[in-house]
Amino acid sequence: MVLTGCASVSVGNINPKGVPPKKLPSKIYVQEFTAPYDVFRVDRSNHDLLAFVKAERHALALNLQQQLTKYIAPADILPEGSAFPKGNFWLVKGVYDRVNQGSRALRIGIGFGAGGTKLETRVQILDLSRKQPAPFLSMLTTGGSGMAPGAWAAFTPAGAFFLPGAVANAGGASLGGLSVDRARTAREITATLSEYCFKNGLITERRTRRPKKLGLLPSIQRPDFVIPNKELRQ
Repeated sequence: MVLTGCASVSVGNINPKGVPPKKLPSKIYVQEFTAPYDVFRVDRSNHDLLAFVKAERHALALNLQQQLTKYIAPADILPEGSAFPKGNFWLVKGVYDRVNQGSRALRIGIGFGAGGTKLETRVQILDLSRKQPAPFLSMLTTGGSGMAPGAWAAFTPAGAFFLPGAVANAGGASLGGLSVDRARTAREITATLSEYCFKNGLITERRTRRPKKLGLLPSIQRPDFVIPNKELRQ
């Protein structure tokens, strides 16, 4: 309950485009997302901001690589500046629209959204097997941390009950942050692609992950273990 209260990421504006791919790719490439510096509201500037953004971009790409490899097909990060490879490949790319670091102190002390983080992106997935890279799916992601109660919410005149509750709440609130938002963003992007693959006959229902869509209750997921089929073991 604490974890679900700390962070939540949803997907919206899910738009299939053009002709769906006929088969799973032999590899999915992940391009580090474009990151305009003015969308980053963090406690850094100048060289520290540049380093923070660079690390954030790479960390999200790593999260995506891991999730895509686990649930769709083997994935690699495409080095920045590299030409798109030709063949039975897909490419995941995107743009950061909003990154708000929030305040960990406020999340721990107050919670319920105070000091909360925010991470929003726009994502495109392209088929690289055609003469020209062809987008076939796009989406946006939005979410953040900080909705869990902070230490003050455990207040009671009886100190023997207040202190353990405050410690528990503070510990739960401290689990939120951009790292949690980033991991959930990668999961939701992968789940959206997974559902698309299922709808187009590329994977079985057993392998399918279901995304949390804006305005809808989250789908019940199958247990988080999947036996890779032949194409993923190659």
